[in-house]
Amino acid sequence: MSEEILKALTQLFAIITKQDGGVTEKERLFVISFFKQELDQDSVKEYLELYDKYSGYSENPEEDEPVKKKKLTSVRDSVKTLGLCKKINKTLTQKQKVVVLIKILELVGADKNFTPQRMEIIDTISNVFNIVKDEYKYIEAFVLQEDIESINFSDILIANKDEDDPEKDYKHIKTEIHGNLIFLKVKSVDMYFTKYIGKDDLVLNGFTMQRNRVYLYSHGSTIKTPQGAALYYSDLIALFNEESNTTKLSFNAQIKEFRFPNGGLGLRDVQIAEGPGKLIGIMGASGAGKTTLLNVLAGIEKPTVGSIEINGYDIFENKDEIHGVIGYVSQDDLLIEELTVYQNLYYNAKLCFANFTEEQLQKRVMDVLESLGLDQRKDLKVGSVLDKTISGGAKKEIEHSS
Repeated sequence: MSEEILKALTQLFAIITKQDGGVTEKERLFVISFFKQELDQDSVKEYLELYDKYSGYSENPEEDEPVKKKKLTSVRDSVKTLGLCKKINKTLTQKQKVVVLIKILELVGADKNFTPQRMEIIDTISNVFNIVKDEYKYIEAFVLQEDIESINFSDILIANKDEDDPEKDYKHIKTEIHGNLIFLKVKSVDMYFTKYIGKDDLVLNGFTMQRNRVYLYSHGSTIKTPQGAALYYSDLIALFNEESNTTKLSFNAQIKEFRFPNGGLGLRDVQIAEGPGKLIGIMGASGAGKTTLLNVLAGIEKPTVGSIEINGYDIFENKDEIHGVIGYVSQDDLLIEELTVYQNLYYNAKLCFANFTEEQLQKRVMDVLESLGLDQRKDLKVGSVLDKTISGGAKKEIEHSS
């Protein structure tokens, strides 16, 4: 986050926590923990001093006591809150706003001090951030509540060792843990969050989960339980989306023979049959024919004898029926090194969507960048192997999206 946004957030934290008696030690420790995640060690001290100044925190209780009596919601605080939220609103993406809202709710939850003044300020923040009322209700309950009966919503998934209860609205998965592992889906931004309430040591992406702390559950995430079982992102997200009637895909390749233009034999007797949700690796020595096989499977080259079918449609004979189903990311970089991340996607979009208006093109590009988490790097030049500015993985994501 930028310095301007961090300072605005620091002031928001201070305005909320100084209500109804002032800052508690637990709330201040939460703020310190947040700063440590976002800042280097030297900057943490600077921002903590700023927070203490805005919140009126004093390490001397005797000095702080008379001040606490005055810390009620004032018109000045309300106006300042609106100003800070509008400043943040202009800079952050909608996904970042959801994360900020969750952090603010966690701050209040650190000491269970859910007073009307504090919750009113947070409600104002959610309104300025354009968080839908129903979604705010789910987010607030997910962050603040520990009793699963209080979060009985369809956008909640709970993992525990209980049997499934079909009368409950929340989704359920059975796993051997002592407690409740809770997941939230925020539909408007297609984001997932998780928290654990229990006594086991669960490990999320290599780090032990702290009790009742909210974590972003992003692509590729894995939670490991003490029993050795693993909860994978793809499996859990499938449970959230099980009600959607997506088309099941079947892939069948019968490559009896493939010959190069010069008559040389490239492939022979290759048979592949797989359903959806499978990841297949092609391994072999240099020159064994891995790229040749991939080119045939992707429809770039046609087998001399044989067929490639998706859901019974031949990918060469019925191209219109399976248009857009196959994606291919080449081994070589296909990006223009001198252009920025944004410009590479923009010009690709301009070629692919000739009927789009300028506004539609720009929106499509920004939507893709946000979904890849590259919106903060959009103005960086792609660069080359000798002059790196973005990672190789990021390059492949951009190519795939193009």
